[in-house]
Amino acid sequence: MKLSKTEEELMNHLWKLNKAFMKDLLEVYPEPKPATTTVATLLKRMTGKGFVGYKLLGNARQYYPLVKKKDYFSKHLDGLIK
Repeated sequence: MKLSKTEEELMNHLWKLNKAFMKDLLEVYPEPKPATTTVATLLKRMTGKGFVGYKLLGNARQYYPLVKKKDYFSKHLDGLIK
Protein backbone atom coordinates (compact mmCIF):
# COMPACT_ATOMS: atom_id res chain seq x y z
CA MET A 1 0.00 0.00 0.00
CA LYS A 2 1.21 3.49 -0.85
CA LEU A 3 0.89 6.79 1.00
CA SER A 4 -0.14 10.03 -0.68
CA LYS A 5 2.37 12.88 -0.78
CA THR A 6 0.77 14.63 2.24
CA GLU A 7 0.55 11.35 4.18
CA GLU A 8 4.21 10.67 3.39
CA GLU A 9 5.19 14.12 4.69
CA LEU A 10 3.32 13.48 7.95
CA MET A 11 4.83 10.00 8.19
CA ASN A 12 8.33 11.50 7.85
CA HIS A 13 7.61 13.75 10.83
CA LEU A 14 6.35 10.76 12.81
CA TRP A 15 9.43 8.68 11.95
CA LYS A 16 11.65 11.52 13.21
CA LEU A 17 9.69 11.94 16.45
CA ASN A 18 9.03 8.20 16.94
CA LYS A 19 6.05 8.95 19.24
CA ALA A 20 3.97 12.10 19.04
CA PHE A 21 0.75 13.74 20.09
CA MET A 22 -1.20 15.87 17.62
CA LYS A 23 0.34 19.10 19.02
CA ASP A 24 3.87 17.67 18.56
CA LEU A 25 3.16 16.88 14.92
CA LEU A 26 1.69 20.33 14.27
CA GLU A 27 4.76 21.98 15.84
CA VAL A 28 7.21 20.35 13.39
CA TYR A 29 5.35 21.57 10.29
CA PRO A 30 6.76 24.74 8.70
CA GLU A 31 4.53 27.81 8.24
CA PRO A 32 1.81 27.87 7.02
CA LYS A 33 0.87 24.95 9.27
CA PRO A 34 -1.94 22.63 8.18
CA ALA A 35 -5.24 22.74 10.05
CA THR A 36 -5.61 20.40 13.01
CA THR A 37 -8.54 18.73 11.26
CA THR A 38 -6.37 18.05 8.19
CA VAL A 39 -3.69 16.31 10.28
CA ALA A 40 -6.40 14.40 12.20
CA THR A 41 -7.90 13.17 8.90
CA LEU A 42 -4.49 12.10 7.59
CA LEU A 43 -3.73 10.22 10.82
CA LYS A 44 -7.10 8.47 10.68
CA ARG A 45 -6.47 7.40 7.06
CA MET A 46 -2.93 6.23 7.85
CA THR A 47 -4.20 4.27 10.87
CA GLY A 48 -6.73 2.57 8.59
CA LYS A 49 -3.97 1.70 6.12
CA GLY A 50 -1.89 0.14 8.91
CA PHE A 51 0.95 2.68 8.89
CA VAL A 52 0.19 4.39 12.21
CA GLY A 53 -0.91 3.13 15.60
CA TYR A 54 -1.87 5.05 18.71
CA LYS A 55 -2.14 4.70 22.44
CA LEU A 56 -4.92 6.48 24.35
CA LEU A 57 -3.56 8.49 27.26
CA GLY A 58 -6.53 10.15 28.93
CA ASN A 59 -8.31 12.03 26.15
CA ALA A 60 -5.18 12.34 24.00
CA ARG A 61 -3.81 9.92 21.43
CA GLN A 62 -0.08 9.29 21.22
CA TYR A 63 0.71 8.22 17.66
CA TYR A 64 3.59 6.00 16.59
CA PRO A 65 4.71 4.45 13.28
CA LEU A 66 3.86 0.79 12.65
CA VAL A 67 6.08 0.63 9.55
CA LYS A 68 9.82 1.30 9.56
CA LYS A 69 11.01 4.02 7.18
CA LYS A 70 13.50 1.78 5.36
CA ASP A 71 10.86 -0.96 4.95
CA TYR A 72 8.39 1.47 3.41
CA PHE A 73 10.89 2.97 0.98
CA SER A 74 12.40 -0.39 -0.03
CA LYS A 75 8.90 -1.72 -0.91
CA HIS A 76 8.15 1.54 -2.69
CA LEU A 77 11.38 1.22 -4.71
CA ASP A 78 10.64 -2.42 -5.55
CA GLY A 79 7.25 -1.33 -6.93
CA LEU A 80 8.89 1.33 -9.09
CA ILE A 81 11.47 -1.12 -10.44
CA LYS A 82 8.78 -3.67 -11.37
